[in-house]
Amino acid sequence: MQIALISVAPPYRGGISKHTSILVEKLSINHSVDVINYSRQYPDFLFPGKTQFLDDKSEIENSYRWVDSINPLTWFNTGNRLAKKRYDLVIVRFWNPFFAPALGVIAGVLKKKSPKTKLMSLCDNILPHEKIPLGDFLTTYLFQKLDGHIVQSSQTEKELQEVVDDPIYEKRFHPIYTNFPNKIDKNTARNKLGLKAKYIILYFGIIRDYKGFDILLKAVAKLKNIGLDFHLLAGGECYGNDEKYTQLISDLEISDFVTWHNKYIPDSDVAEYFSAADVVALPYRSASQSGITQIAYYYDIPVIVTKVGGLPEIVDEGQSGFTIEPENPTELANMLEKHLKNGTFFEMENYIKTFKQKFSWEYFVNGIESVYSRI
Repeated sequence: MQIALISVAPPYRGGISKHTSILVEKLSINHSVDVINYSRQYPDFLFPGKTQFLDDKSEIENSYRWVDSINPLTWFNTGNRLAKKRYDLVIVRFWNPFFAPALGVIAGVLKKKSPKTKLMSLCDNILPHEKIPLGDFLTTYLFQKLDGHIVQSSQTEKELQEVVDDPIYEKRFHPIYTNFPNKIDKNTARNKLGLKAKYIILYFGIIRDYKGFDILLKAVAKLKNIGLDFHLLAGGECYGNDEKYTQLISDLEISDFVTWHNKYIPDSDVAEYFSAADVVALPYRSASQSGITQIAYYYDIPVIVTKVGGLPEIVDEGQSGFTIEPENPTELANMLEKHLKNGTFFEMENYIKTFKQKFSWEYFVNGIESVYSRI
């Protein structure tokens, strides 16, 4: 097939960009793939982090930065450019209604000027974690123009069925990331990060309200009071006001038990964080799926996640990790204490080596091909 994938991709940073770069590599084994990237992803005043870009500003091959998210002229121009090339399939990656107007215009131009081109969504989220004005309306505007869909969790599957009547789709879980540095010796990783505790709990990724970092901090306060020899390592930039977290750390008197690197962690450093950890804790308040769990599995590290969205689907309870109720620092603390002490997390690592094989890129690509054959 001749495929165009409209998605954020390098030089932009983040999990979706990384997922896109690997997906293009895997799709390109049997198909010709062009990436239609954003010349502007978010206006600076809407972006909560320090920068949207990777340090090296590198781009992948056959990538074209045509789409300005707030310039409608580029939407029509992109649609016309794609229509002239008569692609077999155009995939639009969707994670936020903010992009629906641009993607909807592009899809509309393609429907009119290249009617044989099939249009498919690749959905990270459909309904956003944080509501935006007219979000449902904008999402419906786009999805009414699409022929088929790939969703990555039952939560997103349910949302798709709310937006589209009788959709043609496949559900394929977020695959394991395959382009991080190899795992290193645990003690070596801990020494590099200056960690001396017996047990290391890792929180990783961008910090936003819905990801529940504050819940984990409250669990840390409970663990401190039982005398456990542990330390929380947090790696991730806060999107928004970080004072609420630094103040909470102070109020809970847990600063000696927390190391927070409040910054974007480049790929080259990721192995140190996960190799140092005994378990990854992700007490999200809401979620569709999580790329962080898949990084944990890549490094054979078990996870504790909350029973929200699609997170429980990617955990084999008691084997690759545990699920807990959301908004419950006491349950999280008890789970961490019990399984750090009895060595369960260490024992899980061998199981994960086999378990993670179900999250393959080949299966993900097969889902795209399957939907294409039915639309």
